[in-house]
Order: sequence, then C-alpha cells, then structure tokens
Amino acid sequence: MHRILLIRHGEAAKSPIDADPGLTELGHQQAHTLAEELIQTLPDPDAVTLISSPKSRAMQTALPVATRWGKTVKEEEAVIEIPSPVGVALTERGEWIQELLVGNWSALTPLQLQWRKNITHYLHQLDAPEHSGTAHTFLVFCHFMVINSVVASIRGDDRVAQFYPDYTSRTELLLGDGQLGLVDLGREKSSGNLIR
Repeated sequence: MHRILLIRHGEAAKSPIDADPGLTELGHQQAHTLAEELIQTLPDPDAVTLISSPKSRAMQTALPVATRWGKTVKEEEAVIEIPSPVGVALTERGEWIQELLVGNWSALTPLQLQWRKNITHYLHQLDAPEHSGTAHTFLVFCHFMVINSVVASIRGDDRVAQFYPDYTSRTELLLGDGQLGLVDLGREKSSGNLIR
C-alpha cells in the first residue's frame, strides 16, 4: 500500500488580475513550517516522491522540503486547480467558486468533468510497477478544489464542498490494488474566507 498526502498550498497573494499568484510572506512561513514537519514525520526521503501542480503557489509550497531533501519536484498538470467555465473572467472567478461550493460535481461543464476524471486517473496510476513491493509516499502539492474532488470521489458523494482544507493541510489517502481509500482529512480552516 502506498500513502498519498494531498497538501494544500500555503497562503497565496491572490489578486483578481493575476492568474498565477505566488505565496504571501505568511505562505512562505507556512511552507517552511510544513517542511520541518514532513522531515520529522517522513524519515526516509528516498521513499518519497514530490509532485506539484504547476501553479506558483503549489510549487513554492513544495520548494522548502525539496531543497532540504535535495529532491526534484515533478510538475503535474493533472493536479492543477479547477478551470473556470468558458466566458468567466478572472475577476469573476471568486464569485463563481463561491457558487460552486454549494453545488454538485455532476452539474459541472464537460471541461471540468474531464479535469476531475484526470485527477483520479493520475492518482490511480501512481500504483505503478516500479513501486511494487515497497511502500511509497507521494506528496502532492495542490489546491482546495482538487482535494475536495478526490474526497468526494472516494466517498461517492456528489456535493462539491466536502470540507474546507486549511493552508498546508495534509489529507491522507491509501492506494493499493487499484483502489484509493481515505485515511484522514486535513486540518480545516476555522474562520475567515474559507477558500481563499
């Protein structure tokens, strides 16, 4: 059985005009704290693979632990944040996301449904022959909606908002024999804008 930790990125410097913001100062601090925690809890870095959404906020969250371990981070398009519907401008994305949170996955557009399918397909293929016979841990640095999509898929629950993962929270999955299982939800945000 392999472990997959879906790690939400640190606090991002979001802007209605920047499609790929990096981390705030607090976000960088969160990423360094996360690295220290991962180093303590995962003593064998050779048994760990680092994977990240290509978005700056996710890559910057992965960087401190990658640097400490001297490992590379594999950029993976399959775990990028959910695409906006055609015609929804960047300035309107926040409002669209808030509406999406009270909806169902089955109501998404074909583009978004394909995005969702790509995530689960990618995670399942991590159970590849090169990892057979050894337990491996995959750290996947990704996004709020990616994590909720995976949790909903495992639970067979059509609701979009399964929970509100906090910055740098870790949602733990197990992967084996072609099956994904949910072990533990990550730490949730307790107040403020629950998705920002």
